[in-house]
Amino acid sequence: MALTKNMSLQQIKSFLENELKEQIFLEVAPILYIGQESGGYFGVTRQILCLVNFLGALYYGYSPDEKKKKSDIGPSWKALEFMKNIMSDVDPIYKSKEAEYFYEMYRHGLIHLYQPKTLKLKGRRKLNWFLYKGGRNSHTETINDEYGNRFKIPNVSHLRVLTYSFGGNPNKDFLSISITCLYKDLLTSIDIFYNKIEKDKVLLKHWRQTANAISEPVSYPKA
Repeated sequence: MALTKNMSLQQIKSFLENELKEQIFLEVAPILYIGQESGGYFGVTRQILCLVNFLGALYYGYSPDEKKKKSDIGPSWKALEFMKNIMSDVDPIYKSKEAEYFYEMYRHGLIHLYQPKTLKLKGRRKLNWFLYKGGRNSHTETINDEYGNRFKIPNVSHLRVLTYSFGGNPNKDFLSISITCLYKDLLTSIDIFYNKIEKDKVLLKHWRQTANAISEPVSYPKA
């Protein structure tokens, strides 16, 4: 089912369970390639961040003032609010500065420019990207460097900055992201989001504002 105007709680629940989560099971889970070292890193992250953008728009709503100004329905800051206020119930790390780095690095990089961005942070060295399939907290990952040499990196955790030197070269900072954690956290956050909507009339109003706006036809070409 597609989004419709003035959705009831039952329609919202059905949409999240039978449409959105089903899409994740059918279209994201297969490209995780669980049990394989290769595959899925860009695809899973790209898909998940697009859905976080969508959920952020539903979480924050689309106010009459935004509509009057013809503002974007789903700007980046709404996605960040979803991470900070919903996904943080799964793992508090989504409230951190690292979560903001993650969004900037992967959402804008992967969607528009094929690969994640390397960030140059104020007063710091460059922050490089690092994707893996392991668990949430400190463990060891084996990866290849740009020349194909294999290295074991200790103390890798989801959404944490790690500092490592490849083959005696100067230390580099990496933002480590587990695509397995991202997948599981998104699914859990959808359940959390619905439970909050069920108890909070403001969130129900926000959902309807956004769903109604998305359901409206768009003029093309734009005036």
